[in-house]
Amino acid sequence: MVYTISGDHMNYQTKDLAKLAGISIRTLRYYDQIGLLTPHERTESNYRVYHDEDVNQLQQILFFKEMGLELNQIKVLMRNLNSEKRLRILESHLSTLQEDMNRKKMLIDNVNRTIQSLKGEITMTNQEKFEGLKKDILKKNDELYQDEVIDTWGESAYKASINAFKEMTEEQFHSFQNLATQIIETLQEIKKHDVLSLRMKVARLHQSWIQTAWGNQYSKQAHLGVVDMYVLDDRFKAYYDQHGEGLAEILRDSVHQYLNHE
Repeated sequence: MVYTISGDHMNYQTKDLAKLAGISIRTLRYYDQIGLLTPHERTESNYRVYHDEDVNQLQQILFFKEMGLELNQIKVLMRNLNSEKRLRILESHLSTLQEDMNRKKMLIDNVNRTIQSLKGEITMTNQEKFEGLKKDILKKNDELYQDEVIDTWGESAYKASINAFKEMTEEQFHSFQNLATQIIETLQEIKKHDVLSLRMKVARLHQSWIQTAWGNQYSKQAHLGVVDMYVLDDRFKAYYDQHGEGLAEILRDSVHQYLNHE
């Protein structure tokens, strides 16, 4: 039952707040159990009663969850959350959501125009075919690797890579994607039939891929560092090993063998 205490202030019992927020009663009870969201009061019958302040806290908790934070992280953040900090967090989150919306809108427009093109209703330029696609890849790469790339190779190397990718022509973009496919296929061949010629081939392919990704800037030591990271960093290792167990290690060893015997 929802009931008014004064003016516009509302109190909610568990089932009503759960319905309002679109979550389960069990979730609210669990939040109370772990001390994440404790109701302001309980009735004589031991029913939980949530006030407006609790509603605001629940909204922020759900915002944090939508941002991908774990409950233990949210609990720490909620302890020191005042109005000023909440405002800054929400403004930052809004900016991220707007960027994501714009990126998705570009992809939706691209798909719609491609469908129209395939139906013969319009003609797409080569430039238009890549609207949104490269931005989507850059966005994902930034989320995963930006800080690490800057820490390891510096901001100038990071910016050079981003600029090179943005300025790729259709032909270069296809070539870049094709190199990635060839690398995986050659690694799979090596796993079936391990010969020196295939190891040298995959190393050269990866060298070309690196040079393209880095805007034709190349360093032998940096290349060796990258393939070492493919094995040491679970994110990179998972990318290669999803195509076959041990592929990340095969690539690392092949590049080391190739570069150290040039």
